[in-house]
Amino acid sequence: MLALPELKRPVGDHTIVRPPCPNCGRSMHLTRTTPRKGGLPDLRTYSCGECGVWSTEAASERAERGAA
Repeated sequence: MLALPELKRPVGDHTIVRPPCPNCGRSMHLTRTTPRKGGLPDLRTYSCGECGVWSTEAASERAERGAA
């Protein structure tokens, strides 16, 4: 699969990272965050308003990819 860059948007003192849609490449929107217990990272669900694709990942996965 083609590796697409993450899209960043400054909001106040923070930067929101919006992953690209794996189908169309447009930025996806954070739809839901599901907290988890036992030291597990939160789950974040993103959706693409353009083509309807949904993606869920652990919150730490994005931080690890951003650090690389």
